[in-house]
Amino acid sequence: MRKRPLGDYVGIGLTALAVIAASILIFFFIYKFNVIKQLAVHLVEILMPFIVGGVIAYLLAPVYNALCRNLDYYLSLKLKPRRARQLANGLSVLLSLLLALGLVVGLVALVVPQLISSVMGLINAMPGYLDQTSAWLDQVFQHYNLGLSVQQAFDNFTVDFETWLTNDLLPSVQDLSKQLGEGVNSFLGGVFNGVLAVFQVLKNFVLGLIVAAYLLADKERLSALAKKLLYAILGVQRGNGAMIRIRYIHKVFGGFLLGKLLDSLIIGILCFIGTSLLRLPYTLLVSVVIGVTNVIPFFGPFLGAVPCGLLILLTSPIKCVYFIIFILALQQFDGNILGPKILGNTTGLSAFSVLFAIILFGGLFGFVGMIIGVPLFAIIASIVTELVNGRLREKEMSLDTQDYVHLDYVDQQDRRYVKRKAPTEK
Repeated sequence: MRKRPLGDYVGIGLTALAVIAASILIFFFIYKFNVIKQLAVHLVEILMPFIVGGVIAYLLAPVYNALCRNLDYYLSLKLKPRRARQLANGLSVLLSLLLALGLVVGLVALVVPQLISSVMGLINAMPGYLDQTSAWLDQVFQHYNLGLSVQQAFDNFTVDFETWLTNDLLPSVQDLSKQLGEGVNSFLGGVFNGVLAVFQVLKNFVLGLIVAAYLLADKERLSALAKKLLYAILGVQRGNGAMIRIRYIHKVFGGFLLGKLLDSLIIGILCFIGTSLLRLPYTLLVSVVIGVTNVIPFFGPFLGAVPCGLLILLTSPIKCVYFIIFILALQQFDGNILGPKILGNTTGLSAFSVLFAIILFGGLFGFVGMIIGVPLFAIIASIVTELVNGRLREKEMSLDTQDYVHLDYVDQQDRRYVKRKAPTEK
């Protein structure tokens, strides 16, 4: 009997060791999941400026590329190529960040005064709304002869309220006085935490702009280092496959996000024009809410329309009906004409897959997950599809999905696809 080479035993031992180590890691991950989750959340909080900077740089990359290309061309006519490239790079970074800051400042300057005015108007008009509601209820009571029932219900409520005052509220006054100091401290702590959270967001945004400036300025070198590392680890063949996959991810992810932002901007502008023509209240506030929530696929129009509709309902029920009809028409235009025109077939997902992706990633990552869920799920689906197609090629089976519609079985001898009769066939 021929003995195995020593290298075979070493390979088997390393494989067994790797399997045992992986099993231990999986067990530890499951057993200490809460601790690992807390560490991950803490790590994300620490790296949040870099995450924000990466997102800003990614969104500004097309603007930066266009500016850098044009500035490099015009500056190279008067300067040396290397000097022109350096100057074009710096100016492109500066102009891109100024554009981002201008959009943010302009949006804040446009929305905040309107928001304050809308809230103050709503507060001032609230007594009138309550009087109108009270008058409407009186008419309903008189029309349906509900006055006696309401009076009896009010009397019962009065008796129960007096009992509650005597038996529950008064004995708890002393306890309340003792807890008052703790309540004040808790309130002040909540206010302090809220102010601290606002400063944290501002700090992350400012640091994110600085990180984005570095990423944009050093984009080509960082890209070259990443490619160098990729080929060093994977080799030529797998490295080329990874490059194709990364380009596809960039195409789907970047195209979807940028297209969705442009689509939402247009929808917000159209909403402002439509609500202004219909003379609806809070036009700017409503348009901003509709435009921002439109970034979320599928659920976005509903998330934005519900609070805006309730806000308009307090002013005028008939105008709320006009608003709902207008929003339905606007979303039909966006879903059937504008959205497909801008986005095209960037994801290739079915309506069910889009719904599944939004619910899944929205539940995992909240608002951000609802935005990135669709392109992320499309990328995962494409990877799974490629793996499945690869296995089918190895087995010399068909890749066409239509061949598997109404499939009963595949003949093992000649690989013939035997189909059962469709429900409509006799």
